[in-house]
Amino acid sequence: MPIIVTYVVLPIVILLVGFGGGWAVHGWKTDAKITKMEERVRIADAENKQCEIDVKSARAGVKQITDALATKERDAQAAMTLAQVSAKKHSDLAAEIRNGPNRAGESRCDAIIREQKEYVQNRNS
Repeated sequence: MPIIVTYVVLPIVILLVGFGGGWAVHGWKTDAKITKMEERVRIADAENKQCEIDVKSARAGVKQITDALATKERDAQAAMTLAQVSAKKHSDLAAEIRNGPNRAGESRCDAIIREQKEYVQNRNS
């Protein structure tokens, strides 16, 4: 009987202990890898959240600048339209003064002085 224990049971026990030990070591290594991977996932998630915040902030800044530029462009276009109207008015008045007839009994010099006075009065009103 001790021979059977020595040759049959003891190797089976050693084999089972070795297999169980190997299985336990493999489980520990796997658990350690899983723990490392979970830590990396937590770090990556935190970085992704920060990146998302940064992207939203950048998009908001770009939208703000784009809106400000659009407003400035509309204001500039309106100012140009007003300037064109004013320039046309003054150009027409200058042409009228240059080409206009003198009043009866008025010399060209008197007409220019009168027209300048009228221009200044109309400009200030």
